[in-house]
Amino acid sequence: MLYGEASVSYVRSPSIACDGFLAAVDIIDRRWSSVVIQAIAKGCRTFSQISCYSSKLNDSSLSKRLKELEDQGIVKRTVVDTRPPRAMYHLTQSGLELVPILDALTDWGNRNLLDQPDSSSEANP
Repeated sequence: MLYGEASVSYVRSPSIACDGFLAAVDIIDRRWSSVVIQAIAKGCRTFSQISCYSSKLNDSSLSKRLKELEDQGIVKRTVVDTRPPRAMYHLTQSGLELVPILDALTDWGNRNLLDQPDSSSEANP
């Protein structure tokens, strides 16, 4: 067996690892969820700060994602007693654990998807 190869059994059986992977991907794959998590990780705390993190994120989508992430235990919403009251958002421990994973995906995307030379220029020197 070569380095990095795993022995794979082709017998179909329930897999906790697969279920965990699918559950995790379901969260980060939802449109804007990863962006919201990254915005909060970078210090955006209010709705308007998170909204400004990406110019393509509209308020309706942001509101929906924040509620979903709060329900999933990834984001914690705290209402600050000011006039008018305002909500502050923070990552829970579970949310904080996602940050290095999202950072790694971002790094991978920058290296492999954005930093690629134009293939048409390589074919036609």
